[in-house]
Amino acid sequence: MQHPSATSPATKPFSRWILAPGLLLASFLLIISFAEWVNIGFIKDPATIASYPFGSEEAMGEGGWYYHTAELYAQQMLISWVALLPTVGAFIRALRHCSGRRVAEAYGLLILTLLVSSVRDQLHNP
Repeated sequence: MQHPSATSPATKPFSRWILAPGLLLASFLLIISFAEWVNIGFIKDPATIASYPFGSEEAMGEGGWYYHTAELYAQQMLISWVALLPTVGAFIRALRHCSGRRVAEAYGLLILTLLVSSVRDQLHNP
């Protein structure tokens, strides 16, 4: 008979290092998308906007459909930032309660967010 305080396999604690790659990736994408939105959509510095190739066929072909205008690019960066907030939150929650379920939720949400973003880009830019 098992002791009542023994942890079950579903709640077995994991090393927090297993969260590092996903947390670093999600945090990096979160910071970059927010910084891009602030620079292009909020501050709207003409010199910064002029340094981006908005509207060019090459930029839209390689970078994505949201390079059509500065406003569209800023809007997509804001959407990306908002979409990544729950993902980073899931990783922070997993750090606090490092169980297999929390780790799986965090990585699952990261993969789902990246897949939805990729599919969205493919639907707009075949």
